[in-house]
Amino acid sequence: MLLANNNQGDFTSHLYLKVMEVTVRCWAVCCVLAVLGTCVESEIFPTPETRESDTSYWMEHGERELQEALSRPQYTTKAKNVILFLGDGMGVTVNTAGRIMKGQKEGKSGEEGYLVWDRFPNIALLKTYNLDRQVPDSAGTATAFLAGVKANYYTVGVNGNVKINDCAASLKNTNQVDTILKWAQDAGKATGVVTTTQITHATPAALYAKSPQRYWQCDTKIMEAGPEALHCKDIARQLVEDEPGRNMKVIMGGGRQEMGAREDNSAKEKCVRSDGRNLVEKWKMDKEAYGATNAYASTTGQLREIDPTNTDFIMGLFDDLHMPYEVDRDTSLNGTPSIEEMTKVALQRLKQEEKGFFLLVEGGRIDHGMHYTQPKRSLEELVAMEKAVLATLNQVNLTETLVLVTADHSHVMTINGYPDRGNNIFGTVINEYDVSDHMPYTTLMFTNGPGFNYTWNGSEVIRRNLSEVDTTHKDFEPLAAVPTYSGSETHGGEDVAVFAQGPMAHLFHRVHEQSYVAHVMAYAACIGPYSKNCQYHIEDPTNYYNHVKNQRGRHGDGSGASGAMANFVLVVFTLLLCF
Repeated sequence: MLLANNNQGDFTSHLYLKVMEVTVRCWAVCCVLAVLGTCVESEIFPTPETRESDTSYWMEHGERELQEALSRPQYTTKAKNVILFLGDGMGVTVNTAGRIMKGQKEGKSGEEGYLVWDRFPNIALLKTYNLDRQVPDSAGTATAFLAGVKANYYTVGVNGNVKINDCAASLKNTNQVDTILKWAQDAGKATGVVTTTQITHATPAALYAKSPQRYWQCDTKIMEAGPEALHCKDIARQLVEDEPGRNMKVIMGGGRQEMGAREDNSAKEKCVRSDGRNLVEKWKMDKEAYGATNAYASTTGQLREIDPTNTDFIMGLFDDLHMPYEVDRDTSLNGTPSIEEMTKVALQRLKQEEKGFFLLVEGGRIDHGMHYTQPKRSLEELVAMEKAVLATLNQVNLTETLVLVTADHSHVMTINGYPDRGNNIFGTVINEYDVSDHMPYTTLMFTNGPGFNYTWNGSEVIRRNLSEVDTTHKDFEPLAAVPTYSGSETHGGEDVAVFAQGPMAHLFHRVHEQSYVAHVMAYAACIGPYSKNCQYHIEDPTNYYNHVKNQRGRHGDGSGASGAMANFVLVVFTLLLCF
């Protein structure tokens, strides 16, 4: 800054040259486009007014970040509360594109900004594979990060001994796994879930249900699966009738249809109950049976009429199927609440508990926008979830609350093409040196999906010309390399990030198995498998491991002196047998 202030003449000359450079570049681009016969207009957002071209700018920037890292505290106290934000399908590429879009919505170039969780002090990577799939689905991944146990494709709340549709195996107690939901409830904590999907969808279902098929959300789907499946209970009934689902203080999302409470009686896809049960009414009666106050909402207006601080149980189901995308949401009182508003209500209710709480918040429709290769819809969902995260950070005590933001899996969207700095993230790129057909293509593209649009003219492959297409529209589908039969793009198999802040957040520090997330949450809160020895690891984390090691030694498992002696005797006995 001193150089800039002391050399106004140099600064003015530099500015003049930059303006001339931009003018010449724009003129050159226009000439190229005129020659090519195209008319591509991709919005360019302004780059920030900084000293980015100066070496000193980046040296100072790096020094500031290093100082922040050196001075940040590590909270090793017990986490009273645990909040897990799950961006369904929010892989690293989606996160990056969302960050740029957010910045551009604010009138900036976008690349230089941050999402709120980008600034969390601890970040790690998670391996997302299912036990039987290299690229996972959301059911097996949710079981991993909520129960601490890796599972198979399409299964929820069960271990790897249960394959898809194997009802008999899923009913065995030894194959069922407890989750962070039960661990928190056993410790006397309040619990809740907020999602923009059906409340019986894969991620929320893995919290409370045990099922070999994520789509057995209502009784009809079980009947369609055959007589062997009839022994299993559908996911919606498990939510209302069984523990730990029935004990949740807050349940908000979509999915009235699966609950037998749909308000639109026209035919719908997925699950329509055929047993006549209205599980919303059953939920109400269950709470009233033991004198608990309860409230149900199906619109924003009804939700705002609830007093979260004076209601024991809250259920909000705001659509027969999934909740609408943020870009399509009816924001009136007769419409549906945002994920931010639902999260605020959930926190107001759960914060009343003296022993703390666990809350899962899922931005579930990030995933759906990706599947239909409509990045505008998907990234608006991501930014909506960011507002919920920011509201949460302003509402809780971060010294006693572990806050995590992560994804269950990635998608096959890519950011490509060497676009100029500030190019609209939904815009197009054209470079006559890189593209042989001299036609524009979008920065965001997919390796597979419904956007496949290629033809063969007998001598070469012809792709769709985007010159006159509004690629920034919410319904636009970028090109995909491979068509998918289902009309839905697939997941991606690369690692996803986990962003952590609060007590024990530093335990995320490298590449981890996705199942590690549940272990950190339980360890930080002294619940579930880490509840018995809590006093040891809260005082000093190293004491916990020494205590466990000593316990193993006393039980003779090979970790202590008695274990070592037992192993020695076994080796000697084996050698004698050989001779």
